[in-house]
Amino acid sequence: MISTQHTAHSTQTVCLLSAVCCLLVAGCVRRSLTIRSEPPGATIMVNDEVVGATPYSYDFLWYGWHRISLTKDGFERLDDRVNLTAPPSLWIPFDLAMELLPVTFRDDRQFSYQLAPLQPLPDPTPPMAEAEAATSEE
Repeated sequence: MISTQHTAHSTQTVCLLSAVCCLLVAGCVRRSLTIRSEPPGATIMVNDEVVGATPYSYDFLWYGWHRISLTKDGFERLDDRVNLTAPPSLWIPFDLAMELLPVTFRDDRQFSYQLAPLQPLPDPTPPMAEAEAATSEE
């Protein structure tokens, strides 16, 4: 009888500890970055890696400087450097508590860009044509 009670008590303890661990693991911080452009459909490169086309959202893993480049046919290339800084609740040592609490914390960042139309290059006048035009005027 004692071994049956001991086994039941051990099983309950293991189940309780497993449930507590699942709750603690459930907590996390979700960091997302959304990039939009006008006009939409521009190809996005983040830190020299093509990630998609605008509008685009993705989860980022680390704070700090990020390079963002947008390209689209008929528009000037747009390059930007953005510094994604951690909110105070994610500073050391608070970040450990945020990761362990059974709640999901969100840090959503958004950037919008206006792409400039590509300016047509002027037709270059050949140097010989300029010289001939200058001598014919004299």
